[in-house]
Amino acid sequence: MWWAKAVVIVILLAILFVLFRGLFFLVKDQGDSKRTVNSLTWRVGLSALLLLVLILSIKFGILVPHGVAG
Repeated sequence: MWWAKAVVIVILLAILFVLFRGLFFLVKDQGDSKRTVNSLTWRVGLSALLLLVLILSIKFGILVPHGVAG
C-alpha cells in the first residue's frame, strides 16, 4: 500500500524536523528555556508513534517485511 509508506515517510521527516529544531534551540537559547526539552519530547513521541504504526501495519498485513536474501 503506497499510503502506508507515505505515512511512514511523513513521520520520519517530522522526526528529523523536530530533532533539528531541538538542536537549533539548544544552540540559540544556551539553556535558558525549555524549548529544547519540548522538541526532544515531541521527537520521542513521534518515534513511539512510528513504531506503533509499523507494528500495526505489519500485524494487519498492510506492510510486508522481507529479510535479506541469503
